[in-house]
Amino acid sequence: MHFVSGGAFQGKRKWVKAHYSLANKPHIWCNGYEEEWFLPNDHIMEQIVVFEGAEQWIRRMLNEHGQESMKQIVSYFTAWKTWEMGGERTVVWIGCEIGQGLVPLDEKERIWRDIVGWSYQRLAAMCDRVDRLWCGIAERIK
Repeated sequence: MHFVSGGAFQGKRKWVKAHYSLANKPHIWCNGYEEEWFLPNDHIMEQIVVFEGAEQWIRRMLNEHGQESMKQIVSYFTAWKTWEMGGERTVVWIGCEIGQGLVPLDEKERIWRDIVGWSYQRLAAMCDRVDRLWCGIAERIK
């Protein structure tokens, strides 16, 4: 798996599309800002699956599962890792860095921010590659 992170509007989407030549390859692109994500299944024929908007998906998981959300999030990452290992497949996760800057006053926002950070740590540990983007330039950190 591959995790791409960085601040908002730093070129993550554009970089992933170019890095994987997605204009020329069949792939699935899941937008966490607008739609629900799904679990892997045997009917997926594309070799590349991209999940964009990890931080918003994590917010939905927190709202739906409360204190159990971390278990749900990790099991989701694990399911996709298992799917990826089943063949010539790649799963790419794109998530905005939300932990730098001012600490939110609202308790729910602080909890969400913490869970995003913990989730990203778990995801990065599972991934074979991690890149951070700044001004459209990728820095490989794993």
